[in-house]
Amino acid sequence: MSPSGLRYSSAPVGHFICSPCCVKLDKKCPVCSIKTSFKRCFGMEHVVQEAKVACSNDKYGCAEVVTYYKKEEHKKACRYVPCFCPQSGCGFAGSTKVLLDHFITQHKCSSTTLPDSRTVSLRLQPGLHVLRCTGYFFLLSMASEPFGHAISVLCVQPPIVMEPKFKCNMEYDCLTTSSCESTNCLIRSSSLSDGLPAVYDLIIPKGKISDDGNGIMLRATILSRSCLQGKGLMTADLQGTPCT
Repeated sequence: MSPSGLRYSSAPVGHFICSPCCVKLDKKCPVCSIKTSFKRCFGMEHVVQEAKVACSNDKYGCAEVVTYYKKEEHKKACRYVPCFCPQSGCGFAGSTKVLLDHFITQHKCSSTTLPDSRTVSLRLQPGLHVLRCTGYFFLLSMASEPFGHAISVLCVQPPIVMEPKFKCNMEYDCLTTSSCESTNCLIRSSSLSDGLPAVYDLIIPKGKISDDGNGIMLRATILSRSCLQGKGLMTADLQGTPCT
């Protein structure tokens, strides 16, 4: 059996056929329709084994050229598998880096780079906010719902490994209403192919945020699950503006 899992045979007149088709055709040549016998053709197998094809994600930036029978195996691990824009009616798809630029330039999403100090302060507005990292990025979403203010966080990256890689602690403290709350969650990974997940990580009920315009202070701490000893710690202090 060849590495590709296929065997090739040839008819006396030189016509070639692969092993699955040979069984289906009952020794009838698909080229000339003549009943004949096929003998295994090692030369053709070697030719096919060396055939190279481009990755199906080449339009998203992958320059890999792989042996044809390893194409699907490569695709499962390809870091250029596209991520998608969840904005209604957009339909944009691209690599993580390109999608990040798309969010900022096309949809004017606010963004913050997590520095080496791992701490940054910013004002979180209703909608999407990007926290930029190397190789992927976090997407914070704040929405106004009938029950209150809903905040979620996810890691945008290709669907190579979808198991959560990060943990998040979020807490808010509103001095005006003396309300405070915190939550711990695993950060979901998503390519956003199905849009934004309809799951919230922190819900602030109406009435717990004052309407004086001063907003609330939301502290979000993101930890790499593989580095819980302090390595990979990323912290963002987010000052939220209440939805109206």
